[in-house]
This record gives sequence, C-alpha cells and structure tokens, in this order.
Amino acid sequence: MPLLTELEQYANTLLNVTAITDYVPNGIQVRGRPEVARIVSGVSASLELFQAATEWQADLILVHHGMFWDKEPRVVEGSLKKRLHWLLQNDISLMAYHLPLDCHPQLGNNSQILQRLHLEVGEPFALYRGTYLSAMGLRRPAWSLSACVAEITALFGGEPLVLPFGPEQIQRIALCSGAAPELLREAHQKGADLFLSGEATEYVYHFAKEEGIHYVAAGHHRTEMFGVQALGEHLADRFALEHRFINSANPL
Repeated sequence: MPLLTELEQYANTLLNVTAITDYVPNGIQVRGRPEVARIVSGVSASLELFQAATEWQADLILVHHGMFWDKEPRVVEGSLKKRLHWLLQNDISLMAYHLPLDCHPQLGNNSQILQRLHLEVGEPFALYRGTYLSAMGLRRPAWSLSACVAEITALFGGEPLVLPFGPEQIQRIALCSGAAPELLREAHQKGADLFLSGEATEYVYHFAKEEGIHYVAAGHHRTEMFGVQALGEHLADRFALEHRFINSANPL
C-alpha cells in the first residue's frame, strides 16, 4: 500500500498548490494512519460524509471544501469538534483542495464541466488574484436556451435558477463553479451569451436583464461534484487504490 505522504506529495505537485493564493489550507488537514488502500471523495467535509467513509473502511477522505477556513474562529467546538473527534478516533486522514482543484486544466471542476457539456475550450475566464480559474466554453452548433438548460439539468440534477435575458442562440458560455456571481461582469465583457455558476445574488438579476445575458445558477454543491471525483479516480489509478465518490445530498 502507498504511504499517505506519497499521495500528499504527488497531489500537491499535480495541483501546483503554491501557485495560487487561497483562503484555506490545501493538502492534508488531518493526518491519520500512514498507509492508504481506500479513498472516499466528496464535495464537502461533513460528519455525514465521514460516517459513510468509515462504514466503507476508507483510509483517506478527499474533499473540495475542507474543515478549516481563514475567516473562521480557531476555537475547536461544536460541529468542528465533532468532525475532528470522528476522524481522530477512526484514524482517518482528511485531504482538501479548493482553488487549486477548481482551476486544474484536466481534473478541475471547471474543466470537468466543459468536458461533460461537450464545449470547446476558449479563452481564459474567471481571473482571481492573477490566476484564471476557468475558460470560456464554445458551443457549435449554437444552443437554444431550452436545450442548454436541459443539458445543464441533466448533468447536475436539481432545478437550476434561470434568468432568461440573453440572445436566442447561445454559443459563448462563461462558467465558474461554486459561488461566483461577481464574475458576471467579466462574462459580459468577454461577450458571453450565458453565464453558468453555482449561486446567484440579488444584483445579478438587473445586471443580466439590462446587459442582455442569460444567468444560470445550478447549485454550489452540484457544480463542484466532478473535480474531486476526477482527482480521486486519478489517484486511485496512479497508486492502485480503491476509490468511491459519496454524494452527500445538498440542495444549495
């Protein structure tokens, strides 16, 4: 069985974790037993995910949203204490990759969405502190809005929020997974017909309406399912491990 330190070093290098300024610690957040045979991947660190991983006898849990965030208190209590206690008593490791996973050109959340929607990769998009997190997607032939929303719904599930204010034919799609409503302005500047993200906020309604661009919010959790799955599968193939993605349902 490979060592946890081997997986850690490989994943940190693969995702180039030092290349982007993040507001979370990327990589190992809780160090459990030294060897790894089974990996569970999931979108967010939660007690529900940890319990399911323990039931499957996982050695390592891989997530996109970890347990520690720069703006949160440093007191270990409440749900954080419960999660830490569960991992420690079961000797399970937790590994988290946030923005480095969003922007990876093959395994990242945004790259995976582009691939799964069968979009051609266009110019870089979603500039964050000097790094582009995503790219424009090009659709040939063009989609109608109804066809585009049908494909998005089939991919992510759930019922997306749709603000239908753009052109009849959709060819240029700007996308950024998770919570990125502030990028609607960049999408408009780059000539997007539609902006796809996970969440919306109040001001996007009138901006989209007045500027003539469609806005689709398909869910924060749902738009960030694919990157961590792809990374888990990649590590499993690379190190001959067992991998299982566990989707703890989250409608938000």
